[in-house]
Amino acid sequence: MRSPRSKIVFLFMFSAGAWSLGSCSDAADGEIDASFIHIPGEGALGEMPEVAWDADSIDVGLIAAGEKVDIPYILRNAGDAPLVITQVKPSCGCTASRGWENRTLEPGESLTLTLSFDAGDRIGTVEEQATVVTNAVPSASELKFTARVLGPETDLQP
Repeated sequence: MRSPRSKIVFLFMFSAGAWSLGSCSDAADGEIDASFIHIPGEGALGEMPEVAWDADSIDVGLIAAGEKVDIPYILRNAGDAPLVITQVKPSCGCTASRGWENRTLEPGESLTLTLSFDAGDRIGTVEEQATVVTNAVPSASELKFTARVLGPETDLQP
């Protein structure tokens, strides 16, 4: 027969497990989902993927309002295990990503991940970023870019 304490522990564990099964997040809610990432134990730290960017912050310079520009970022797997990019989440709707979908990078392999920025009717200095989620540790890295968007009445003085 179970003691009252073991019954309480059992009920707590059962209810916590049931709650966690029903609390999955929806990927469409705008949040970055890194719940699938497995962080290896200490014994496996020798064979891991490693994210290495040629540059993770780029100044696009001057662009015209309404212009669309592609901003390339070169990613290399500097680790000893395959690198999987699972998500690229731009900070706003004016930026989209491409070039990373359904790719696994073997150690030493590189790819160009492109952020496409649509200036639209924005004028002035723009600072945007995108979060890249991988199976490396740390699992997320930030790509940033800045641009100065000029409109018809923009004063070119600094």
